[in-house]
Amino acid sequence: MLIGLVFLSTAQAGALLGAEYVPPGMGEMAWVADGQLSGTQVAERDGLLVPPLRTEGGWVFGRTGLLGGMSVARVSTSVQDADSTAVESRSALRPALSVRRWLMDPVSATPLFFLTSGIHLVVPFVSQASDGVSSEEESALDEAAQEDEDRIGGWGGQVGMGAEYRFENGISFGMKSSVVIHRSQQSNAQTRTVSVLVRPQTALTVGFWF
Repeated sequence: MLIGLVFLSTAQAGALLGAEYVPPGMGEMAWVADGQLSGTQVAERDGLLVPPLRTEGGWVFGRTGLLGGMSVARVSTSVQDADSTAVESRSALRPALSVRRWLMDPVSATPLFFLTSGIHLVVPFVSQASDGVSSEEESALDEAAQEDEDRIGGWGGQVGMGAEYRFENGISFGMKSSVVIHRSQQSNAQTRTVSVLVRPQTALTVGFWF
């Protein structure tokens, strides 16, 4: 009997590769117009790290899917003159993990409804260096780099629901609506500011089942 259960679990398992498109709206325009960007270009809401079109992939076991995604953004600048060379680099790595639970067996040729939740983490990497600077100037560069890392780094999650239709050829189309939470901070020698952003997000989805 145990062998039969293992075989059944394996038979219902399979890989899933998906993409979702989140159309930009008035919220993004207002965010930019109000000067809410981090100034680093690679933070969560700056537009490079989390583009409108995103991908994820993972494995489906019965009615449960475990999906992961990864994105990276990097901006590097080098300024050279006759006396010195200054190099500045800002990068962010964003791993994400989500769990999807269908309320019915995810078979083909029928509408499917699911619940979803996930977490994400933004890991910052910042370096600033210049030739021929004093120890005080080097300390100032290190402090500025640390402030940029604080602005880039963050973590958050999302919870939501969605619906999709899976065709016999293994391609599915649908939509997903979620509430997204992201926590970030800014700090300097005097103050530390913590920000928590809660926003709705609706995405159009396409999936490839294997």
